[in-house]
Amino acid sequence: MCAILSRKRPTPKTMRDSALYRLIFVQPHNGETKLFLCGITLLTFYALAIITCFLLQNGIGDKLLSIGLSSLVFGRAAGISLALALEFNTFWATILNIYIENTMVIILYPLFVWSIQGISTFKRTEQFFASIYQVAQKYEKPIQKYGIVGLFAFVWLPFWMTGPIVGAAIGYFMHLKVWLNLLVVLSGTNIAILCWVYLLESLDSQLKYFGQNTMWVLLSVFVSLAIFGTFFAKLKSKKGEK
Repeated sequence: MCAILSRKRPTPKTMRDSALYRLIFVQPHNGETKLFLCGITLLTFYALAIITCFLLQNGIGDKLLSIGLSSLVFGRAAGISLALALEFNTFWATILNIYIENTMVIILYPLFVWSIQGISTFKRTEQFFASIYQVAQKYEKPIQKYGIVGLFAFVWLPFWMTGPIVGAAIGYFMHLKVWLNLLVVLSGTNIAILCWVYLLESLDSQLKYFGQNTMWVLLSVFVSLAIFGTFFAKLKSKKGEK
C-alpha cells in the first residue's frame, strides 16, 4: 500500500507543456528561462513602486501606472509624451520609458520563443505572438542581408510594426544568440527613446501656440495614430483572408 502511494504519478501532458513547468522543472538554467525571471523581477519592482506611491498618496502612483499602460498599449511615443505631459522632467521621462520597454521585451521574448517551440504559455497571447511571427517572417530576409546593423536600424526607426518585440523575433530567426539579440534590440530601443525625447522636447519648445497643452495634443495624435494603425492592420488581414 505504501509502495503504491509513494509511486510517482505521471505528469499530465498539459502540465508538461506549460511554461510554468518548463520554467521550474525542465530547464531552470535555460537562457530564456533566466530572461523571463529577470523580466518578472523588473515588473515586480515597478508594481511595488506604484503600490508604494499609492500608499504614500504622493500622486505619483497613478502617473506611473498610466505611463506604463500608455507605453505598452499605444507605443513609446505616447508613453514619453504622457510622461512629459504629467510634468516628469526629461531625465525621468527617459528612464521610465527605457525601464518599461526593456521590461516588456525581456518578458515577451521568452514567451515568443516558447510559443515557436510549441510550448503552451498563455492562451490569450497566442494570437498576439502569431501576428508577431507573421511580421517577423515578412521582414527577416531583407534585414538578414544587413545583419546586426539592419536589425538595429529596424528597431530604431519609427515605422509601423518595427518595435523591439518584432525585432527580437527577427533576431531569433536570424539565429542570433540570446545575449547578442537582446543587446542589439535593446540598444536600438533605448536610442530610439532618446531620439523621441529630444524630438518631443523640440516640438514642445516650437509649438508654443498650444501653450502648456502641447504634450497633451501630441499624446492625442500618437494615440489616434496607434488606434488607426491597429484598425487598418486588422482590416488588411481580414481582406487577405478573403
